[in-house]
Amino acid sequence: MVARAHERFAAERRRAKRRARGHGQQGALPNLLIIGGLKCGTTSLHHYLNLHPEIAMSRPKELNFFVAELNWPLGRDWYADHFDPSAQIRGESSPHYTNRPSFDGVPARMREVLGADVRLIYVVRDPIDRMLSHYLHNVGGGYEDRSLADALSDPESSYVARSRYFFQAEPYLEVFGAESIQIVGREELRDDRPGTMRRAFEFLGVDSSFTSEQFEREWETGVAKGGSRFRLMDRAVRLPGLRAVDRNFDRLPESLRWLAERVVHDPRGGEVPKPELPDSLRLQLAELFRDDTARLEQLAGRSFGWQS
Repeated sequence: MVARAHERFAAERRRAKRRARGHGQQGALPNLLIIGGLKCGTTSLHHYLNLHPEIAMSRPKELNFFVAELNWPLGRDWYADHFDPSAQIRGESSPHYTNRPSFDGVPARMREVLGADVRLIYVVRDPIDRMLSHYLHNVGGGYEDRSLADALSDPESSYVARSRYFFQAEPYLEVFGAESIQIVGREELRDDRPGTMRRAFEFLGVDSSFTSEQFEREWETGVAKGGSRFRLMDRAVRLPGLRAVDRNFDRLPESLRWLAERVVHDPRGGEVPKPELPDSLRLQLAELFRDDTARLEQLAGRSFGWQS
């Protein structure tokens, strides 16, 4: 998945190097960042937030600007071009912002460019469920050829690191403080979407009574993600001649994007069935995440009820 994130803006990075483009005059920079987590529902939340008349989310969704290894070289002007200066809240969603230890220094770059007055939302889910979704996505995209047990039993893997949510949040707490971060459970977004969105709007200081019938839509979920159609599409858009399609998909009108979503992911068919973990591995992972989850729940001020 990191490889695909790198490929999406490869041509723009090459052009930026030729222009030797640096940080220019500050433009319409964001004041909201969804920092993750990967496979936790950030795409749906991005779309729901964008429906609010006081909020404008970026297109494309994942700009990955504050990752030095990805789009930081493109410069501040490139980044600012993706936001509507007339919007009260301007946001983007890049799950690679919580990808320690692979990508370090992200919060410090955010503070350097955006200052201290920025709102951060971190979407989390049952850590073992997240690992399973991450693994299935990587297998479907051709990024993973290990068995499930081999991949998930490695305590140093990104599967584990990206499910250690408090570990990922710690640098943000040090740079921005706990009051700048809202933790959203994917299960909360699924089971109590109106209440979860109301709390998110309150956190952002916009009209919290706003609702939309489009809150019923769920993005990038569905049984088709485990099928050959999704695998074919995921690999095709990584070909050199089709990378622009992947990069510019989010710029399409909402109605066209939802039509494509229904074709590619089939959200009405329910979620992709998860493979069963051996009991010994599940117990091992549950113990591995226990302290991290406890610290996350203390930060959030509530239990998420995860069974891991």
